[in-house]
Amino acid sequence: MKAITLLIAWTWIIVPLGWGVFQSVKKSQPLFSGAAEVKK
Repeated sequence: MKAITLLIAWTWIIVPLGWGVFQSVKKSQPLFSGAAEVKK
């Protein structure tokens, strides 16, 4: 029972954290691909 509770608790933390990391990486891709150029 304790193992199931621990698994649920870790899942509750890992899923939103993973989603946030995924979104951050996705939005920062243009910075590293050179697509974001400085316009004058």
